[in-house]
Amino acid sequence: MTRAVIYCRCSTEEESQQDALFKQAAESRLSVARQGWLLVDEYIEAKSGTTTAGRDEYNRLYEELQTDKFDIVVIKSQDRLMRNTKDWYLFIDRLVTNGKKLFMYLEGKFYSADDALITGIKAILAEEYSRELSKKINNAHYYRQRDGRKFILPSQTYGLKRNPDGSVELQKEEAEAIRIMFFLCKSMGCTSIGRYLEENGIRDRNGKVFQAETIRRIIRNPIRCGTVIQNKRHFDFQTGRTMQVPKDQWMIHKNAVPAIVPEQEWQEANEAMDRRKRAYSLNEDQPRGKNPGKYRLSGKIRCGECGSPYYRRYRKKQKKTAAVWQCRNYIHNGRNLTKQDCKNSRETEPEEGWGCDNIHLDEERLSAILEKAAGQYSDVAKADVSEITGIIMQILTETLEQDDPAGQVKHLKKEAERYAGQKQRLLEKLLEDVITDEDYKEKRSQIEQKIENINHQLEKLNDAGSTQNIPEQRLEKIQKRLADGAVRQAEIEVMLDYIEEIEVFPSRLVLTCKPEMHGAEKNPRIEIPLDADFQYASRKESENQRILDYMHDNPRITAKMIAEKEGISLSAANARIRRLKRQGRIHYNGKGGHGEWKVRFIEK
Repeated sequence: MTRAVIYCRCSTEEESQQDALFKQAAESRLSVARQGWLLVDEYIEAKSGTTTAGRDEYNRLYEELQTDKFDIVVIKSQDRLMRNTKDWYLFIDRLVTNGKKLFMYLEGKFYSADDALITGIKAILAEEYSRELSKKINNAHYYRQRDGRKFILPSQTYGLKRNPDGSVELQKEEAEAIRIMFFLCKSMGCTSIGRYLEENGIRDRNGKVFQAETIRRIIRNPIRCGTVIQNKRHFDFQTGRTMQVPKDQWMIHKNAVPAIVPEQEWQEANEAMDRRKRAYSLNEDQPRGKNPGKYRLSGKIRCGECGSPYYRRYRKKQKKTAAVWQCRNYIHNGRNLTKQDCKNSRETEPEEGWGCDNIHLDEERLSAILEKAAGQYSDVAKADVSEITGIIMQILTETLEQDDPAGQVKHLKKEAERYAGQKQRLLEKLLEDVITDEDYKEKRSQIEQKIENINHQLEKLNDAGSTQNIPEQRLEKIQKRLADGAVRQAEIEVMLDYIEEIEVFPSRLVLTCKPEMHGAEKNPRIEIPLDADFQYASRKESENQRILDYMHDNPRITAKMIAEKEGISLSAANARIRRLKRQGRIHYNGKGGHGEWKVRFIEK
């Protein structure tokens, strides 16, 4: 019996209602029944879109075209399948290659090779229709913003509230907190303002402490003085990205919403922030053009490909959390796919310079590289580690031997006697009516608590075994830590003081050092080659090859088993499998976990 599946999708304009999608599915089922075919599966897509990105049911159908699950795909019409010309031809190519048929029940006919030209024209027209629809929507937004007819206020805008009728009103308590921020901003930085608000119990809507960056954004936003700026961003249909609009094309509407502070006060606060920023930049004690950060390497690592700084982040690797340094451009924009074969990665070609595909630096491996460089290029690593450890241990042993437990006992007993005397004098003051009963009880309770703490410490010190072992245990821990790399880490810390900048390239690091490190007049530059494991493309290909080998050796392997072999999470293993599917290197014959992996090719 002929096996059939149905694919249904709503249209943005014609079938935005869910009822219409249900109706389309019912019509598709009825069409299958009329033809006498067996319905084996349904692909119901609630999401609309011009391309196939994010359409899970379509992508599932596209993958299963390569299986022996069905013979015919039933759709309402061509535009329900897609409106993108390239995707249409890719779908038809896979359909024909795998011996499947496409039936459009609205026209009551199968797709045939003779229809290729007509369907191609239809796909082009459908794509052009979507493009024109997008232009109309963008045009409507443009004129709405230009005329100031309606302002879209985010729900989390602190200090303001949108009512059901579309009007905007002030949130009194939040507006008062914002006025305090503006008043303090004239003489205090955002971090100090945050500390003041915390001390006075002023929190955000979620009851959390205001962060410095949040305060900075609140003060910088002109909506606090009633001004709304629109058309700062624009969605480009061709690239599928949100683009920044030049400042001279922004649409500024004054008095559009209730003002929390006068415009003059908003300007004064922002001018004060600008003055502090300029003063900070001119301070010679601060690094120029770099963020000192909270780590020793912060502001020193810079991308040699795009010039952006590297930021420290965390990732889970083999069930452990590891620190890694990544390019800021990569963090914000992802990989620069213009330099890669990205036919299956994105639907549209990215702009030149978008993103960065430079390497990431694992902090542990980076430390090993710097340690090696310290030993090779610097005098800080010339001393013998065992000799340094011996000297440190000798000093600590002498210090701890002077720390006599008997002297501690004597001191604690003297403190206990002093507090007992205070307790007696307190009682005398009560009897003489110098203090009230409430004050007496409170002070006595405090003194008794201190005496109890002292007695507890005396009990510990009176334990002879514990008294003897404390110095020995501390010395053992310190010696173990020194042996585990504390001395080498100190060497790296010293070397970092001599390093001005670490420039990162895919195959090497370039260290720019201070002249005193080598005694040279100009900053010496040290080049350190990196092995292939640092390079993203080769690392990912090695990872792909391992997974292909697993599937080739065991066609019934599961994603969980792959995750265990690779030491990654289950979601990460599934992401790697999906990537291999998109590349056409694997496909799964079966359903519901009952089947086998088919590897298209394995590169050795």
